[in-house]
Amino acid sequence: MKHVGQLIKNYIETNHLKKRDVANAVGISYNYLSTIFTRPSIDCELLEKLCKATGMTTGAFFDDGGGSSKVLSDIHQQTIVGSPTISLNDPATLMALLSEKERTIQILMSAKGFENGTKSEQTK
Repeated sequence: MKHVGQLIKNYIETNHLKKRDVANAVGISYNYLSTIFTRPSIDCELLEKLCKATGMTTGAFFDDGGGSSKVLSDIHQQTIVGSPTISLNDPATLMALLSEKERTIQILMSAKGFENGTKSEQTK
C-alpha cells in the first residue's frame, strides 16, 4: 500500500481544499488532520470519511492502480487472440464481441466433451 497520509495531504493541496473544511466535514480537529498526514496507514472508517469529504476514491490508496486517471469507458486487457479493447459506449461492438466470446467458449467446451454445460455421456 501507499503512504495514506501523504496521499491525502497531496490531494487536498493539489485540489486547493481548505484543511479546516475537510477536518470539519470528517468530524475531527484540524490538528488531528495534520497528524494523519504523517501516518502511513489509518483506520478504514476514517479513510472512508476522508474520501467522502475530499472527493477521493478509495482505489487511490492501493497498488493496483485503482486510483489512476483511467476512465471506465474503456477496458484494456491482453488476450491471446484479437484486440480486447472494448468501448462501453458502443453497444453494438460490445454485443458483437460478447457473441464471439460465447461462440469460442462453446467450441472449447464441445472439444472437451461438454454439451449445454454438462459432460456428455460419451466422455464420462
